[in-house]
Amino acid sequence: MTPRRQRLAAAAGLAGIAVLGAVAVMLLWNGGSSAGPEPTVASPSGIDAYADLDPYKVHFGDTLTAKVEVTVDRSLVDPGSIRVNTDFTPWKPTGPPDVLRRDGKSTTYLETRYTLRCLESFCTTPDETAVQRFRPARISYAARGDSAAATQTVDAAWPELLVAARYAPPSASQGVRQPPTRWQADLVSLPAATYRLGPWLLVVLLLGGAVLLAGAAVAIVARTRPRSAAVATAPAARPSGPVVTALEVALALLEDPARVNGSGDQRRALELVADGLVHRGDGTLARTARTLAWSRHVPRIEETQGVARDARKALGEESDETAP
Repeated sequence: MTPRRQRLAAAAGLAGIAVLGAVAVMLLWNGGSSAGPEPTVASPSGIDAYADLDPYKVHFGDTLTAKVEVTVDRSLVDPGSIRVNTDFTPWKPTGPPDVLRRDGKSTTYLETRYTLRCLESFCTTPDETAVQRFRPARISYAARGDSAAATQTVDAAWPELLVAARYAPPSASQGVRQPPTRWQADLVSLPAATYRLGPWLLVVLLLGGAVLLAGAAVAIVARTRPRSAAVATAPAARPSGPVVTALEVALALLEDPARVNGSGDQRRALELVADGLVHRGDGTLARTARTLAWSRHVPRIEETQGVARDARKALGEESDETAP
């Protein structure tokens, strides 16, 4: 046989095997039902219900799985009318139940699975172990041929749940070498931590808030900062009227009979006039003004007016009476 014919024969053999496999799959296919045997219904009413827990013994904080299995004879019970009512108080479901349905030739299998957890204080026990019991699960259904209002029920009892404390107090039967406290745990760990906001989302929100706060701080500083040096050091406009010097103010204080600040203003005015007289070269009158400024008694108005009059003459100033 030539090599070409050998290849053709091999291809034909593979094609025949593929056809036989497809035929076998079609013959064995049962419409998508389970490969296992079809469940049977023993009850004359056409419905069997069973409740189970996994596991039967847990520690405080462990996760518990509860499932209700219902098998119905479709000739007697409508599978679409089945409703499962449960009460796991004080345990709480962690989410909606998972429902599995498998249809056989004449029966339907329904499984409702709950994931339970109890982290409240009343789920603990002061003893090493405590037995907890749940109310039976109630399954409601409608029988074939009955009216829509004729709903029937069947109960499925839960097995007892044994809750063990993670901390076991010492008992009298323990040996003297037994440590005073014993922590109990098994391979079933506590549930993973959950967050209302994910850690990375919280990081993004915090960073965004920090950026907003930093921008607000920059805006406040920019609005409240002092004006530029060119504006701040700009020379002030000169007054249009005559400029009153400090010496003129001092002379006016010496001539004013009102003593607003006692004699303090007059004494400072005498010192200022004395400095002005020294600069003009009149040391004698300057000494008289300074002596009066440092005198023990309060300078009288006559004395200060006399010094002011003489100082105006020496400094070339005119008094208010001679001014035009």
